Amino acid sequence: MKRKRVCITGGAGFIGSHLAERLLDDNEVVVYDNLHRNAIQFAHLDNHPNLTFIKGDVMDADATRRAIDGCHIVIHCAAIAGVYSVDRNAVTTMEVNMLGTNQVVRAALAARVERFVEFSTSEVYGPFIHKGKEDDLTTIGPVGENRWVYAASKLASEHLSFAHYKEDGLPLVIVRPFNVYGPRQVGDGAIRGMILQALQNAEITLYNDGTQIRAWCYIDDFVDGILRCTEVPEAIGHAFNVGNPQGTVTNFELANMIIRLTNTKSGIVFKPHPGPEVDLRVPSIEKAQTMLGYKPTTSLETGIRQTIPWYQEHMAGLPRWDRVIG
Repeated sequence: MKRKRVCITGGAGFIGSHLAERLLDDNEVVVYDNLHRNAIQFAHLDNHPNLTFIKGDVMDADATRRAIDGCHIVIHCAAIAGVYSVDRNAVTTMEVNMLGTNQVVRAALAARVERFVEFSTSEVYGPFIHKGKEDDLTTIGPVGENRWVYAASKLASEHLSFAHYKEDGLPLVIVRPFNVYGPRQVGDGAIRGMILQALQNAEITLYNDGTQIRAWCYIDDFVDGILRCTEVPEAIGHAFNVGNPQGTVTNFELANMIIRLTNTKSGIVFKPHPGPEVDLRVPSIEKAQTMLGYKPTTSLETGIRQTIPWYQEHMAGLPRWDRVIG
């Protein structure tokens, strides 16, 4: 993609900052973010001539319209995310992820954008999904369990945006990310937490027996998938799983890999999970491969090897870890 003006809501976060970095040399990029999680400070993009930073919140309709006005493409990353962040802020999660998305969609329609890429979540598949496909049934846990507030808010946003696609012609592509990791992840994340614990020779905490299974996707591969969503004409009107099934591992195996690669003295401790847990989450990416030409190439070990040095360099400036999630 070249010579486009792209607005990335939540563009100062982990994924958003990597998208901005990839796009900036050939495009104008508007980063619209409230700096709740400021990962872009580590990307050293401050003086890039193609970057415009606007501090703002997607709940502010007027500011959101101004940020998106004149843009060709919107990549909507902004959300309250992370299991423990959601648990502490359930009301805000519902408001930002549903009502905030509504503001962004309406601003995109007013600006007549060429493409609107909306981030959903793999959480919409519920606690047990293997080779899950985009047209599989979505599953939400019981009302009252905060674990599922995030999934419910994202699924509702998918339905809202898809209604705008059908009724108003919103050029919509929905992305369901599966366990993305890599440098500059400053929010909740199991690999982030385990690496930080290992670098401090602290005990690595796993929940239950550590046999929960995840498929991990390195950030560079994930960004490649997102950029394909912005460019392929046939993607409009579709949802895509973006992840890497070949990065599938148990949490116990993951912890031992990180112990080996960091050469730490850390051991592993097991604790009961404080709430409902996801035992298995592995995507099918066949649709993204077929329609988008998406092909993740970074192995889990290679990705972790590339991630560890970043945390070694920046550990002192990061918020202190307090939990590891799966």
